[in-house]
Amino acid sequence: MRCEHCNNGERRPVRRAQLAERNGRTAVVLDVPVEVCDSCGEVWLAMDVAKQLDELFTRLLDSGAESSQIHWGQAEAA
Repeated sequence: MRCEHCNNGERRPVRRAQLAERNGRTAVVLDVPVEVCDSCGEVWLAMDVAKQLDELFTRLLDSGAESSQIHWGQAEAA
């Protein structure tokens, strides 16, 4: 699919780490499925991925740990 941001590149499916910080706490979700433009680097999340990622970040950041991480594949099983 053509990139709507730069109109030069193509959106390609890749897996990337996503990070969130709140109140001095950091959460990382590894291997998240996203699409990235091969020209400008713009990143897109599918709506279902974004919703699940938001839930994961909330759970990780509310856990009380200063730093936490989970792998996307583990998150789907949890």
